[in-house]
Amino acid sequence: MTRDLRINHLHDLKTMAGGVEINFSFANMMFLLRPEELPFDRESIVLHAFPGDARIGSRHLLETLSRREGVPPENIFLSLGASMANFVVWSSSLEPGDEVLIEFPVYEPMYKVPQTLGMQVRFWERDPADFSISREAIEAKLTERTKMIVLSDSHNPSGSQISQDALLYLRELCRERGILVLVDEVYGRYYRRESLFVRCPEFIVTSSLSKYYGLGSLRIGWAFAPAEVVERARNYMDLITPEIPITPLYLAHQLLDHPVMETLEERITARVRENRELVIDFLGQTDHLTSYIPKNGVLFFPQVKPEIDIRKFYQVLREKYRMAVTEGFYFQTPDHFRMSAIYDRQTLESGLGRIESALRDARR
Repeated sequence: MTRDLRINHLHDLKTMAGGVEINFSFANMMFLLRPEELPFDRESIVLHAFPGDARIGSRHLLETLSRREGVPPENIFLSLGASMANFVVWSSSLEPGDEVLIEFPVYEPMYKVPQTLGMQVRFWERDPADFSISREAIEAKLTERTKMIVLSDSHNPSGSQISQDALLYLRELCRERGILVLVDEVYGRYYRRESLFVRCPEFIVTSSLSKYYGLGSLRIGWAFAPAEVVERARNYMDLITPEIPITPLYLAHQLLDHPVMETLEERITARVRENRELVIDFLGQTDHLTSYIPKNGVLFFPQVKPEIDIRKFYQVLREKYRMAVTEGFYFQTPDHFRMSAIYDRQTLESGLGRIESALRDARR
């Protein structure tokens, strides 16, 4: 039987027809530094690996991340993006047939990859009202065969953040039952400056430079994890590639190690604050959507009211208004859509106006 290896959202983004002017489906923050502010020129770009770097990726970036994040080097696994970090952790820490409990709604690769690797995937549901995590929802799905629990924080697609009670419960499962807990925190930077791993060193926490920093093209990510998980992950990487390309690793080190990153974070914070106000005002005024409003971040996951033909909405939005959002279908929640507030004010306001117009056009 042929396996379904396609990630629908990624496939559709990569093959999207031309003509889209505004893409709220794109969730990487715009990179907010000017070329003249970058801390490197051609002479500073390293095109070769340093002795001893092949196994760990880059000692420069490893040391820089360790210092910035307060995580010991032995607890850092460097990878080509958070998606690869997740893949390598699943591949090296689990066996085919192992049971994995995964949040719902969920970003497609978060269940499809372990499923493709032969794990037994089961879902536990976040509260539909605010997408929070409850002990009862997880307990109802736990079995003696559960090896790992997988979630995102901030939650993709809703933007909801994990509560202290949920955190304590997951730590309890990890410590007392030996269940691995993997948290993808690529959107976590929007509401905390400290990785969840600092408070929960028994967890496996993955992230990258893609979302918050707008540096997806570098493809630099990592897992913060117990040392034995990192060691298995590094061993598994040798099955994929002898080493990660040193140049993006070194560029990431130079950026993260430079004071200009403070300027970048200040600009991101200001944009997020302004954009959230615009989106929240829009969601409060439209008659066609209902929405949970996350406390922080740039992700929103509104629900389309029944009087709107959602298939027509997507079609009109794309063809008439030359705009895209992320269909809820990709998160197994077809009456919602995800949008991100990453653009400048003018583009964001234009996009929100186009969404409202397309919703009106799609009324039954």
